[in-house]
Amino acid sequence: MPGSFRIARIAGIDIEINASWLVILVLLTFSLAVSWFPATVPRQSTLIYWALGFIAALLLFVSVLLHELAHSLVARARGVPVKSITLFIFGGVSDLQQEPQTPGVEFQIAIVGPLTSLAIGVVSLVTGNLIGPNAPLVAAVLGYLGVTNVLLGAFNLIPGFPLDGGRVLRAIIWRVTGSLRRATRAATLVGQVIAYLFIVAGVFLFFGGNFINGLWFGFIGWFLLQAAQAANSQVMLESVFKGVTVGQLMSPPPLTAPANISLQQLVDGYLLPHGVRAIPVVRSDDQQLVGLVTLADIRQTPREQWPQTPVGHAMVPLERLHAVRPQQNLNDVLPLMTSRDVNQLPVVDDTGRLVGILSRDAILRYVEIRRGLGLDQPSPSSSVPSEPPPTLPAAT
Repeated sequence: MPGSFRIARIAGIDIEINASWLVILVLLTFSLAVSWFPATVPRQSTLIYWALGFIAALLLFVSVLLHELAHSLVARARGVPVKSITLFIFGGVSDLQQEPQTPGVEFQIAIVGPLTSLAIGVVSLVTGNLIGPNAPLVAAVLGYLGVTNVLLGAFNLIPGFPLDGGRVLRAIIWRVTGSLRRATRAATLVGQVIAYLFIVAGVFLFFGGNFINGLWFGFIGWFLLQAAQAANSQVMLESVFKGVTVGQLMSPPPLTAPANISLQQLVDGYLLPHGVRAIPVVRSDDQQLVGLVTLADIRQTPREQWPQTPVGHAMVPLERLHAVRPQQNLNDVLPLMTSRDVNQLPVVDDTGRLVGILSRDAILRYVEIRRGLGLDQPSPSSSVPSEPPPTLPAAT
C-alpha cells in the first residue's frame, strides 16, 4: 500500500504501518481521552486520561493486528502465500498473493478473523469485570477493548464483500454453484448494497446534526463500495487470464543498446533515430539483459557529461526491473504491474536473454479482442447468466 513503512516481521510476514494509521491513532486517542475514559472512570487527572487513551488506542491496533495475523497464518497453512499486513485508517489488511483455490479454504481464511476479534473481546470483558474493583483503570481499558473487539468481529461478519462476512458468503455460494465468478458477483452485489446503506445512513446522520458520525459512516460506505467493485474486477480478470501465459501476449524483443556505450552515443544512435523513450540495455558479449534506461534516467546526468558517462552507470539495473519469464501465468504477473505502477515488463528466458516485452497495451488489446469475439459471454446453450466483461485501468 502506498505510503506504508515496515515496522516488524512476524512469522515471515512484513508488518507495515500506513501514514493514515497515524491520523486515526491521534484522533482515537483524543476521543478516548476527552469522552470515553472521563465517563468510565471519573475524577482522574487529564494526564491519566490521555495516557489511558493512548494505551487503549495502541492495544486496539494490536487486536487488529492479531485479527489479520489469524487470516494470514491460516492462509499460509492452506498454501496461500502472504506478503505483508498493513495497518491503515480502517484497521488492517492482509496482502494475500493469490485468491484461495477452493471454497473451503476461502471460508476458513475469512471466518478466523472475526472469531479472533470476538474471542479477544470476550476475554477482555470477562477479565475487566473480574479485576474491576481492584484495578479500575486497567478494567476501563479492558472494557473498551472488549466492546470494540466484539463490535469489530460483528461488523466484519456483515455479509458484504470484501468484509470477512462477504468472503464467507462468497465461499458458501461458490460451494453451492461451483462458480467463483458467480459467487463473486453475488457477494460484491451484496457488498455494494451494504455500502450504499452506510452512505445513506451517513447522509441522514450528518444532516441530523451528528456530523462526525455522519462523515465516518459515509466514508466507510464509500470505502466498501470501492473495495467491492475492485474485488469484482480483479476476480473477473483472473478468470479471463486463466491459463494465459506471458509468452502468449509479449511483444518481440525490442531494440536494445549495449551497456558500454556513452549516453551521447545512446541518444544520437538509438533514442533520437528510432523515437523511443526507453531502451533495454544488454551486455555486449552475450546479449544478456542487464537493465533499462529511460529519458528520465538520462536527464539525471548533466548534459556535458553525456560523452563520458557509460549507459551502464545511468540505467536502472535488472534487479529493480522485475523481469518475468515467458511461461509465467498472466495472473501472477498482473499484481506486479499494478503494485509497481509500470506499463511494461521485460521478459527473459532461463539464461537471462531478453526475449520480449509485456506491455499493458498488449493486455488491453487481448481483453478487447476477447470482448469483440464474445468470448466473455456464455454459449447460447449455457444456463449460466451472462456477465459483463472485465476492464483494466487505462494505461498511463
